[in-house]
Amino acid sequence: MIAYRRVKQVVLATEDPTDRKVRFMALLNSSMPKGGRRPVLTGGSAIEVYLDGILRTGDMDIVYPSASLELALRAWHFSREHGLRSCLNEELGLSVDMVGEDLSGSYDLVTTITTDFGPAVIIGVEDLILKRLASAKFWKVPSDMEQAYLLAKAHEGDSDWGYLEAEARKQDLTDYLNRLKGMVGSPSKGNRTRSAR
Repeated sequence: MIAYRRVKQVVLATEDPTDRKVRFMALLNSSMPKGGRRPVLTGGSAIEVYLDGILRTGDMDIVYPSASLELALRAWHFSREHGLRSCLNEELGLSVDMVGEDLSGSYDLVTTITTDFGPAVIIGVEDLILKRLASAKFWKVPSDMEQAYLLAKAHEGDSDWGYLEAEARKQDLTDYLNRLKGMVGSPSKGNRTRSAR
């Protein structure tokens, strides 16, 4: 486990909130046992990373076995917030939501960002697009359609549109994906290779 003083030094060395989250994820990944699945950043913070900080979010949604994640967070001076799954470190200015042990999406499509502090793993942009389309359709959140558009437009050339279409059929989202395609223009049908973005 990386010592807290090192975590503090690395995270607070930048003023950029998005970079702080990426650095934290890299340090967390480097502190977890080798082998098996890695901690994955999901939700709004993942969108923030994909859009280079254009949209800001408060907490970090992390998928990883909760016992191991909670152990690391306690060692790094995080304390429980009001919710059962939320932890806060005011000194670092970071809040973590432990959102589950298994990724709701494809582990094959995650993006790994290589940093000087280790790799940071982010849910695939395709799964974020699908989640925002589902929210726009079923929960009637108009800003989520806008976020789906921003993600799709920013990453249209390196997104797996075949995966998006197949998953949209399974999730009854084909109508919203077609609307998104119309907004983006004719997206190029890429099958990106996963590594740093």
